[in-house]
Amino acid sequence: MTDFFGLPAFKPMYGFGDTATLRTNMVVAFVGGADGRAVAGAVPAHPKLRPIASAPLVVVQSEFTSATDNGDPDDNVHRYNEVMLAVVVEGVGTPVPALFPLILFVDDPLPMVSGREYYGFPKVLGEVALGPGSAAVRYTYYPRGVKKVTEVLKARWDTQPGIVARALSGLGELLTAAVRGAGVDEDTIDLVGALALAPAGQILNVRQLPDLSNPRRARVSELTRFAPRLIDPGAPVLVQGHALELPDEPVWSLGRRFFRGGSPRTLAAFSWSVTMQVTTGEVIDTW
Repeated sequence: MTDFFGLPAFKPMYGFGDTATLRTNMVVAFVGGADGRAVAGAVPAHPKLRPIASAPLVVVQSEFTSATDNGDPDDNVHRYNEVMLAVVVEGVGTPVPALFPLILFVDDPLPMVSGREYYGFPKVLGEVALGPGSAAVRYTYYPRGVKKVTEVLKARWDTQPGIVARALSGLGELLTAAVRGAGVDEDTIDLVGALALAPAGQILNVRQLPDLSNPRRARVSELTRFAPRLIDPGAPVLVQGHALELPDEPVWSLGRRFFRGGSPRTLAAFSWSVTMQVTTGEVIDTW
């Protein structure tokens, strides 16, 4: 058997071709105040995965208005919402920093399963509500068999038009100017400027296959690099007044885990519309 069909076995799922084309409206926020040791401890131990000290966490809120895959026999067009929390790590083979996703909440089961089973991204199913000036993620769990819904993440921002970057190359300067008023050190200011295109630049991920004799262990692990190809990128717009809230909830505990009870502080944020083509990624190391 050479084809990998995933579940259900009777039908190939969206996500199992070699190229996915995604049209998205996103809001990208650089969030300071995280505990460096907690952030570094969330990244798998590998010599090429090096978290950048004092770097902000990156929250990417994405409304995918069109998602297609060249391996889908039914030519489906999916629409879904997704929120990603990512760590900034050193790039591999490039001076530009990369993102390492810690968790992605998605509100459609097919992109969730295909993104996790095939690409290896840590996606979980949740309620993702994105609207003008707001975002919210809720998660359903069943303690002692009783259904409960908990709010995992909330964000809000000003809907008034911000400053437009005339070209993608100008986004770094725009973000650098915005961060200077946040009272952070020069290294962090420079890093945010360098991170301007990281959400569509280089993403590193660890893709794993379980050992069927002991599913809690990995039989194969792959460090994989993804570099989406940008098609028809729009002009980025600086977002004003972005604020992130991580409620104290018992399932993912993002606030307690990464901020030790402190408050997340958005250093800068921007909105962007772009079409991306994503392939299966380049395997950098296997173990």
